[in-house]
Amino acid sequence: MAMELMEKVEAFKDSFHLLNKPELLRKRAEEEGYLYVKKLIDPEEILEVRFDILSIAKKFGMLKPNSNLMDGIANPEVTYIEGKENWKEYYMEIQACRSFHQLAHHKNIVKLFESLFGKKVLVHPRNISRTIFPNITKFTTPPHQDFLYIKGTPNTWTVWMPLGDCPENLGGLAVAPGTHKLGMLDVRKADGAGGHACNNSPDTNWVYNETTCGDVVMFHSYTVHQGRDNSTADKIRLSCDYRYQAFDEDVDPSSLLPHYNLKPWDDLYRNWPKN
Repeated sequence: MAMELMEKVEAFKDSFHLLNKPELLRKRAEEEGYLYVKKLIDPEEILEVRFDILSIAKKFGMLKPNSNLMDGIANPEVTYIEGKENWKEYYMEIQACRSFHQLAHHKNIVKLFESLFGKKVLVHPRNISRTIFPNITKFTTPPHQDFLYIKGTPNTWTVWMPLGDCPENLGGLAVAPGTHKLGMLDVRKADGAGGHACNNSPDTNWVYNETTCGDVVMFHSYTVHQGRDNSTADKIRLSCDYRYQAFDEDVDPSSLLPHYNLKPWDDLYRNWPKN
């Protein structure tokens, strides 16, 4: 099991009421190192991306035959693990999916970060998609800090959102509030996405709750966070990670490349409409 057990867990604090109060939004972000906003995005816009990614999953035989596409029921004969077997072909098709990248530029997300930074926002193009099959707990994302991978300015924030409702048994994301104030922690090799975990205190306080389609969780690059196990019998969990920073701060060149850099941007964009 890659995820860390959570002894102290509270629910996320919803910041929807702070969206038009920049000073209070910044104060909460500075104190907590994360923001959770319910229904920031119209669920129908999220479901368009879900449809496109599940259509790719179906093409690769990942969905149970004759099941409803949008239910995301896993084919028990197929297992997808990032970095294993034939994952590259599947992931390259997601990276070539226009709606997946377009969602990162959603006006509600950009507006929020304009308020948070007080500056023009740079939307990182290195967007990340996660496909988490049920009951493969070894590959749940372990506790970590994103700055290890992002570099550039530490004041880069990640937006995590589920592509659909995410009840407790489907897992989701947990965040350790206030850990952004600790700076970078020591790391060790670990199972799960990224291959590293930070040496986190067992007394860490966590925040986590079920999320619904359109909710977002966002956090500072030093904030410790981890995935939660997908303990359903047969459902796939889809989510995405997008990253944002002030336009005038340092950015590492690797953040401008496609995730895993399996193909250059020109190839990924090739079949996109021109408008």
